[in-house]
Amino acid sequence: MCLGIYVHIPFCASKCNYCDFNSYAGILDKQQEYCEALSQEIRKFHMRRTVDTVYFGGGTPTLLQPERLVNVFCVLKEHFPFTQSCEVTAECNPGTIDFDGLKKLRDAGFNRLSIGMQSASDEILKQLGRIHNFEDCRSCVENARRAGFQNLSVDLIFGLPEQTKEDWMHTLKQATALSPQHISCYALKIEPGTPFADMSLKLPDDDLCRMFYDYAVEYLDSMGYIQYEISNFAFPGYESRHNCKYWQCDDFAGFGAGAYSCINTNRYNNVLDVSQYCKKIFSEGSAVRETVLLTPEDRMSEFCFLGLRMNQGIDIGTFQKRFHMPLEQIYGEVLQKNYLRGTLRREKNRIYIPKQWLFVCNSILVDFV
Repeated sequence: MCLGIYVHIPFCASKCNYCDFNSYAGILDKQQEYCEALSQEIRKFHMRRTVDTVYFGGGTPTLLQPERLVNVFCVLKEHFPFTQSCEVTAECNPGTIDFDGLKKLRDAGFNRLSIGMQSASDEILKQLGRIHNFEDCRSCVENARRAGFQNLSVDLIFGLPEQTKEDWMHTLKQATALSPQHISCYALKIEPGTPFADMSLKLPDDDLCRMFYDYAVEYLDSMGYIQYEISNFAFPGYESRHNCKYWQCDDFAGFGAGAYSCINTNRYNNVLDVSQYCKKIFSEGSAVRETVLLTPEDRMSEFCFLGLRMNQGIDIGTFQKRFHMPLEQIYGEVLQKNYLRGTLRREKNRIYIPKQWLFVCNSILVDFV
């Protein structure tokens, strides 16, 4: 089975008010050292399995000089055999890279961009702490297409402070007018330690957030986007193959500060701090801070609660093949309870959450934890 690769780029121009990712503003002077450490970590990786997806996330990967991103990508290609159709994604914030930079990425082999649009309202973007406006996003999409990218994704957020249904409808219509192949719609979650957590915010209630979600599902369907996961919509054939690896519990390797890997029955987590990461790579050749051996129960649980996030659900035969025991033997009571409630359905060898329950799926998935 092919391997997925995640590369973490932790640099940001500024920290957004809602963000709790492992990212840092004001440390761009460390980018050369960090990229050298990344390259060394990749070269020391003990496996040379064939790779079919690569994802540069952050942070803001496009805040780096394009040449540095390309150099790290070239190290990956030197160390790992790639499939001919390998999906290579870079997260991109509008205003952080120009046409020439995008052309360098495309020429090097990047073939997918995930653009952090978030909203079409400049007022909302400012409230979020974003440094771009919607026109920057439009320009980014135009430049990406001119550079040769034919697989674009945009990220959107709903449930924002004082957001109205009209705001959300406008954002969705502006997003689809850009004709990206993929759209992600995430509900805002207030995370501890973020600026939003310390503010008194007027947030939409649960009923309004549900209305936002239902409208997105209905509208995007009318525009030809297929919902394939709770928060993700794509034109047929443009699903994020890399993210599907996470939901299907396939193996992936992570490189960079705070990155984690899951290979066979082991999960590895790297140190979070950028300076500590570089120091450990240069002195020890590894920045792993924790290794967790996943038990069979852990793996079965993850297979179910991650797989059920996808509209196709989980395949009973795949479970049996992977874990050498019937799904019903492990989760019979859970399945029967949810069948009776209508929160799970079975069709032939497939078990899935009906669309009307996807927005509140956590109340279902918790049964598998």
